[in-house]
Amino acid sequence: MDKADDVVLAEWCDVLDVDVPKVDDDFFELGGNSLLAVTLIERIESRLGVEVPLEQFFMDGRLGTLLDGARSAGAR
Repeated sequence: MDKADDVVLAEWCDVLDVDVPKVDDDFFELGGNSLLAVTLIERIESRLGVEVPLEQFFMDGRLGTLLDGARSAGAR
């Protein structure tokens, strides 16, 4: 795992109040909503200094998708 993974996992757990996240967990099925999604993305972007694709996350709200988006954003 890299720094992006650590940040995404920490913010995911904090926003959704979960202890053991799984890459196939869906943000919206776990109780997340659009406002929380924006908050989550903003927190990740702030900590990593990158832009994470919000639209991609709204289309596929799985943790794995968010991890991929954060990794890709860091590679730019």
